[in-house]
Amino acid sequence: MRSSMRLLNLEVVTPLQGSTTRYVCSTCRQEARPRPFVARQFLRHASDNNTPITERVRRKLWGTDNPPGLKDPYGGEGVFEKKFGKASMAKQGGAPENGEDAENQAAAESGDVAEEVIDGEYVPATTWEGLDRIGHLGEWTDLPPNSEDAFTSFSSNRRLNKPGHLALAAHQTAVELCLMQSLNKPLASICEVVEHEKPVFKLIYNCKIQPKSAWDSALEYPDKETEDALVFIFKQIGAQETEQSAGISANAETEEDGIAVKKPFFFGYQDVKDKGFLTLSLSDPATKFAFLKRFSQLSGHYFPDPAIESITSVKQVLGHILKETAPKPKKLAEHLLANDTLQSLPNVKIFAKRQKPWHKDEELGRKKLIDRELRRRGLVSRKGNLE
Repeated sequence: MRSSMRLLNLEVVTPLQGSTTRYVCSTCRQEARPRPFVARQFLRHASDNNTPITERVRRKLWGTDNPPGLKDPYGGEGVFEKKFGKASMAKQGGAPENGEDAENQAAAESGDVAEEVIDGEYVPATTWEGLDRIGHLGEWTDLPPNSEDAFTSFSSNRRLNKPGHLALAAHQTAVELCLMQSLNKPLASICEVVEHEKPVFKLIYNCKIQPKSAWDSALEYPDKETEDALVFIFKQIGAQETEQSAGISANAETEEDGIAVKKPFFFGYQDVKDKGFLTLSLSDPATKFAFLKRFSQLSGHYFPDPAIESITSVKQVLGHILKETAPKPKKLAEHLLANDTLQSLPNVKIFAKRQKPWHKDEELGRKKLIDRELRRRGLVSRKGNLE
């Protein structure tokens, strides 16, 4: 409490008068004490109690008693005014003055009023009776599934982390896009096939990508049979009977005795035969979009927008994913020690442990001298403990 407030509350008893007297009179004491905010508001607007609060706020915003605009721009009485007005009317036993309003209110409560057109004039409905219902009338879960309810995952729901598997995904994507481009088909339509069967994947695995070549001439087949088979299979992509005619599977799981079993990554293959696909360019936006979309579908990794802008080759795609999947150091010191930029600074040193004064003595080569002097004075025992 402030000193002035404590002074107002002090009382002194005079022996002559025998009564309690304060230091200041009651009028001065009441004027000196701070008044509540609500009381001041009521005193300020005591002569204007009939004006709604919204009108008073509007006048205060404009700074005048005659603000421009409509007299009641806020839509008449507020929620509280209507509520208290009805409560006061019910208490007094009053009824609505207009008999037509009473009939409309009774009809609305009974649910007989609905949307209708009278003599070409639109009359809005006040209840839901008679209106057309939108949506299902019962439980939608009771209906049998239809073709629209089927859902096929975009990716194979498996995330690749090993460098060999990531290289296999990039190699498969490069071969597929080369085939789609040679057949003049939309590049992104290859994503309609989530995963190939093993014979088809083996054909793709045996293909090679010539280094530093264009997409339309970079693919090299091991033999003529492989070329004819892949061309025939990829011509079916986008057709209605793709899976049945081309032997392509959109599921990454098989069922053995009613139990779902996941297939191994790339049917047991661990790495690619050659890495000529790393030199393919992704400067074309359409080719980059198709490659990243297909690679994300096969690998389970997605690319942020800043990374997409900086990628210009397949090698950078793998570099970004390998950097993201690399094991993060558990300690901050290990993370800082791995930063070549900090290590190259001449005025920055990073230590894995807390440095003490004896570490500096040991670094400068004077630790042995200090220990020998302490033993000579008898301050340190032979074991190195202080006595």
